[in-house]
Amino acid sequence: MAMTVTELVARLKRAVELEGAESNCVVGEIGSCKPAPSGHLYFTLKDENAQLQCVLYAFRARMMRTPLRVGMQVELYGRPTVWEGRGSLQFLVDRVREAGVGTLQQRFDALKARLLAEGLFDSARKRPLPAHPQSVCLITSPTGAVIQDMRHRLSERAPWIETYLYPVQVQGKGAELGLARAVERMGHPEEHGLPRVDYLILARGGGSMEDLWCFNEEVLARAIAACPIPVVSAVGHETDFTIADFVADLRAPTPTAAIELTTPDAAELLDRLSAAEHRLKTRLQSALQTARLRLRLAEQSALKRPLTLLAPHQQRLDILTDELTGTASERLQRAAAALDAAEARLSPRTLRERLRAHGEQLAHSEQRLRTAAAHRLAAASARLDTQEARLCAADPQRAVQRGFALVRRADGSLARDAAELQPGDPLTLTLARGSVETRVTRTTE
Repeated sequence: MAMTVTELVARLKRAVELEGAESNCVVGEIGSCKPAPSGHLYFTLKDENAQLQCVLYAFRARMMRTPLRVGMQVELYGRPTVWEGRGSLQFLVDRVREAGVGTLQQRFDALKARLLAEGLFDSARKRPLPAHPQSVCLITSPTGAVIQDMRHRLSERAPWIETYLYPVQVQGKGAELGLARAVERMGHPEEHGLPRVDYLILARGGGSMEDLWCFNEEVLARAIAACPIPVVSAVGHETDFTIADFVADLRAPTPTAAIELTTPDAAELLDRLSAAEHRLKTRLQSALQTARLRLRLAEQSALKRPLTLLAPHQQRLDILTDELTGTASERLQRAAAALDAAEARLSPRTLRERLRAHGEQLAHSEQRLRTAAAHRLAAASARLDTQEARLCAADPQRAVQRGFALVRRADGSLARDAAELQPGDPLTLTLARGSVETRVTRTTE
């Protein structure tokens, strides 16, 4: 019986949808990808030998965190169907995940848990950033929009800050080694002939988890933790989090936000200076008006004995002079004492002594920990030996070795009571060596 094209395509559609009724997972590479004005995404998924037409509807596409791009390796979850308009096979996509993201996420979670247990994320070890920095080093790629945006923002907010660029690779294999080396060298500039700066900013624009993966490597995390000067992590967008963010002394949602979080605003400083200038001018004008008024009153009065009128003021002036001299001397002495104390606290010798004391304390704690661990291990080993002895004593095989036998019924259960046996019942006697098949001839209670 002849069928129309519509009937045949409808039958093919029902067959395909019945066969793939449950959600399927297809892995491949995105070929062409074309968004429609409606928001739907039409693309092809291919491998070495075949390709498949796919469609991702707009309401699902809007929920995707990472946009699709040509050459992207993905895992598609959905079901096949036949588009009746062209009679072509299609795959209706319910969910998209980058291939390999699961493995990367597992590595990320494992390293995060290990470094968290070591205390690298503790807020107590994070260093405060300077309130009024004079210099900064930007560790990022020398090309692209990130470095230009950061320089532009610095020139707007704090043009007096001396800015240095340490050019590095921020993506790809081996990029984490270059980043870690940059942090280590800028943390010890004298050893490498580099300028000393107040803090560092690790910066990179947004990207996929694979693009940002160099900021999730352990070598970079440990370099940040060991750096003696503050480190700011400004990697990706606000929703991106890396291991470097957790270890750094400050995490900025974007590279330009890092500039805003670590520098004072020049315009705000100018406003404050202008306000202070206005207050000073107002007070000076008020004092000048008061002085003019006093002078006018003095000119209008009949000063028969001007020296007598000036005497109390001269005495008051002498008292104020003595008080001012004493106060200035006392404040100078206190300032000198505070300066001497600060110099003593910050002297290299004092710092070395404090570091040595901390080192001795750490060594003592380590020894106590090792001793306690050894004691606990010995106690556990003793308990294990006791349990092993008890188990060995309860081993039925040992009784067999001493001349006893295990009597089993036909079903394999142990016979413990003669009253449970009947003449003629088959028995198996397990000896130290081998076993014997026998039957019950007579029972005696």
